[in-house]
Amino acid sequence: EGDALWLRMIDHADQIVVATSTRPDHAEAGRLLLNALADRDEHSARLADQAVVLVSQADREEADASSIARGFDALARAVVTVPYDPAMRQQWLRVDNLAAPTQRAYLRAAAAVAAGL
Repeated sequence: EGDALWLRMIDHADQIVVATSTRPDHAEAGRLLLNALADRDEHSARLADQAVVLVSQADREEADASSIARGFDALARAVVTVPYDPAMRQQWLRVDNLAAPTQRAYLRAAAAVAAGL
């Protein structure tokens, strides 16, 4: 969050999407990012408040992504969970290979982003 180019990008952004996973260290990094933006300046705080967070279930064995997602409810405008999908682990990501629940989750994410424009 402290890199000069990253901060310049934030200064020009209209909206941000924070992509994270159900791995606790990844989710914590997303929360820290939103908290840092909220404390930076008025524009950055608005970006954090209006952010869309995308929480992908990293592994089949992990708990449901909704428990991690609840940790973002107070930090962002929208939080969308994406279920585990083995197709996400393939070398080439193709929408047609994703399971129907995963495709719907990404459609919800796109709608959440569009709602903020």
